[in-house]
Amino acid sequence: MSILSEVSVFLESIPTWVSSAIIALTGSFVGALTGGFFTLRGVDREAKINRAESEKESLELQLSVLKGVKGEVATLMDLYDKRMRKLVDNIKPDNFLDVIFPIGDDNFTFYEKNANVVAKLSDSSRDSIIKIYTYARSLIQSYKGNNQLITDCEKIIFDMADNNKNRIMYEKLHSEKIQIMIDYAQGLQSIDAELKEVKELGFNVINQEIAELQAKIQKLTH
Repeated sequence: MSILSEVSVFLESIPTWVSSAIIALTGSFVGALTGGFFTLRGVDREAKINRAESEKESLELQLSVLKGVKGEVATLMDLYDKRMRKLVDNIKPDNFLDVIFPIGDDNFTFYEKNANVVAKLSDSSRDSIIKIYTYARSLIQSYKGNNQLITDCEKIIFDMADNNKNRIMYEKLHSEKIQIMIDYAQGLQSIDAELKEVKELGFNVINQEIAELQAKIQKLTH
């Protein structure tokens, strides 16, 4: 005898009200079980949607920071090239740079405000960005040093004109400053060349990650 037949015989052998109660309870249990199953599936689906949305927002933030960093560096380098490129490229081995390049202190606003997001980027992008800004800061400090040397030389010349008694001393000081400026100029050229190379390599890495992030975001969108 099948299980269904046995159940049917059992239900016929007991009072009607009891069998009705059993059927009602069984139906409620099955309904609750089924409802609970679909509720769990709904909760799981909602959790997956939330995770995907959270991941998408994180990727979009990283993408915007990468583009912002690239934009800031490109803008600063364009401005620098317009003002100083010809002068730096034309520095000869025994020459110095006698032009003051005015530089402020807040040059990397976007990078500094988003350093926490940069830290979460891929190793290659993060390291490339840090390297670019490190070389850029080094170049800035070199220009500030050169600016000060020019100011010092001008002061020596003015002091020498006002005090002929110590002319030999001032001439010696001036000669020493000029030699330091010559060394500085060669250093400026070297750091300038290194920064250009680091920027080019870094932008290649940044562009690659931008493409990868855009592909991931596109995948999460559909």
